[in-house]
Amino acid sequence: MNTTDDCERARMALMASIDGESDAPRDEHFSTCASCQLWLKDLQSMTRQLQGLPYPDARVDLWMAVEGQIRHAEERRSLPRALWPVLGIVFAWRTLQLFFDLPLPALHPLLPLAAGLAILWRLAGDPLAIQTSAPELEN
Repeated sequence: MNTTDDCERARMALMASIDGESDAPRDEHFSTCASCQLWLKDLQSMTRQLQGLPYPDARVDLWMAVEGQIRHAEERRSLPRALWPVLGIVFAWRTLQLFFDLPLPALHPLLPLAAGLAILWRLAGDPLAIQTSAPELEN
């Protein structure tokens, strides 16, 4: 008797082999399970239909624009150039603190804190940006 786990295992193995991720499964499950035979028939039908679809060629080669954006992002991460403005603001603030008696002493630690956050932002980049090291993006 076949269980749901057997069906799921056999189907995953077959899909992995279709995708080229593994060798063809040697499981005899498909010959004994009516549910999996129907699933296999539907999968083969869908595969034939998808392979028969014509895909339009791209009208414009977008790689140049994408590559430019990637290079632009890499150039922005130049650490010394990115930190000079932040360090300049920190030194100017400290100089201002030393030469003048600034009111509201509670504000004194805020600029160094903001500078530290700016440095972290420059070092780590945008935390919401998608980071990738996909080989498809490299020349």
